[in-house]
Amino acid sequence: MKKLTYPVIIWPAENGYNVLVPDLGKNGLVTQGTDLDNAIYMAHDLIGCMLSDTTNYPEATPLDKVVIPHEAKNAITMMVAINA
Repeated sequence: MKKLTYPVIIWPAENGYNVLVPDLGKNGLVTQGTDLDNAIYMAHDLIGCMLSDTTNYPEATPLDKVVIPHEAKNAITMMVAINA
């Protein structure tokens, strides 16, 4: 089993939190959470689901190199780990 860690950007939305995983997909992948704990859970779930059928894992961007979108006011950036 391999541990993978990816940066995640979380910011407040009208009804909860938006979540962006910039290293997945062409322009990053987005999900949402009802509260901060749920947003982190959803980020973990998104990463796990997207990488479950591959061994060609994208390289993780270092947290200090993550570009935060303009609309992500008051963003929280963190690393989220999964076991692949």
